[in-house]
Amino acid sequence: MNLHSIIRRRLCIACGVAAVLIGPPVFADEIRISGGGCTVVRVVARDARLSDVLKRLAHALDFELSFEAESDPLVSVNAIREPVNLLALLAPAENLSLTQARDARCPDRERIVKVWVLPKGQKSPAGAAITQPAVPANDTAEQARKAQEGIDMILKSHGIPTAEPEEQAPENPH
Repeated sequence: MNLHSIIRRRLCIACGVAAVLIGPPVFADEIRISGGGCTVVRVVARDARLSDVLKRLAHALDFELSFEAESDPLVSVNAIREPVNLLALLAPAENLSLTQARDARCPDRERIVKVWVLPKGQKSPAGAAITQPAVPANDTAEQARKAQEGIDMILKSHGIPTAEPEEQAPENPH
């Protein structure tokens, strides 16, 4: 080897080391959460445990988390969504429940209060007890519709058919 190739090789190694040290970290178990408040949230996670991602999200959005799932899969995600939609994206195969309340800091919005990730039960809809939270009287019809869409989304993600509007029986004129 001549002197020129040795210098070139060392320079390439030095540049590679510098790029690793200076560049943005991309490691397994990386979890970054930004946004929130009254806007969407961005979650970047790479080969991180679902429970760890949810714990960080709970801390960032100030909600209580109860993680009792039988498994804790690795997730890799780079997404920007509203918090409820983000939970559905992060844990599509999990038995996920949540409660929401009106957010005093953000008019016309609700915040997540508590999230439960429960052990998976039987997939039979007959065994599931489903309740819809009462909509306060001062809420608009639009807010009630959005709440129902959220409930339907969660039910569908767990394979539970959503309630269709009841059909009215024809009236008997006699």
